[in-house]
Order: sequence, then structure tokens, then C-alpha cells
Amino acid sequence: MQSNYGFFCDAATTDASGKLNVLGIFNSVNVVSFPGSLHRMFLVLSVETHRSEQGTHSARINLVDQDGSEVTPAIVHSFEIVAGQSEVKLIVEFNNLTFPKPGTYAADMTVDNHHIKSLALQVFGSRGGPPGPPK
Repeated sequence: MQSNYGFFCDAATTDASGKLNVLGIFNSVNVVSFPGSLHRMFLVLSVETHRSEQGTHSARINLVDQDGSEVTPAIVHSFEIVAGQSEVKLIVEFNNLTFPKPGTYAADMTVDNHHIKSLALQVFGSRGGPPGPPK
């Protein structure tokens, strides 16, 4: 298994045919002050599958800071790969996140305990742009 793509966004759904609908893709956020809050965001991941991988699998998403400390408890999501399926789209919703400090955060995804993808999220203060030197 491997990930074809992944991103953070404001909203994401799939329709009955499996078509992905996305609003507001981003890789950075600005918060007013630290610790900073983000009411809601979504993580979308596409996982390419092979016919030999049919069955139930467990995805684990950890949102961590640059030191590897968890920002929120890991999200575990089970999914099924069926015959003829070449892709699984995973949509994960995060609510009421708190970022303790500015910097680079990451969403690390594993499937069945094998690393699939990491996505970086830059968190800045209200000034925007990278954080300046400590005062």
C-alpha cells in the first residue's frame, strides 16, 4: 500500500460514486496567539491498493509537533478493501485542536503498523509567515 496524495482542507466528503468533494486545501494556518486553537480541519488521504490486500485494514493518524509529541490522541480508522478496488479515500476530521507553539506539525499515517505518509502543517501566529526569533 502507498499513498497517492494527501492534504489538509476546510471540508471534504465523498458522494455515492466515490467522487471526492473538497473545500479549501491548505498546508499552513494562522492562529491569533499561542496556545492557538483551530476549530476544525480535515485530512484527506488516498491509499493505492492492490488485489492482494483485500480485507479489513487499520489506519492510524497521529498529529504531532516537531518534537514528536501528540497534539491530539491518535485517530484509528478501519477500512475495507474489496475486489476490484484500486484506491481508498480516507477522510479524517479534527475538531478543537490546540497548538501549543508555532512551528511545523505533522500528520503521520500508518496502515497495519506500516508508515504510509506524513504531511507537514505549518502553524503561525497572527502576524502570518514564519515565527520570528524568540523575544
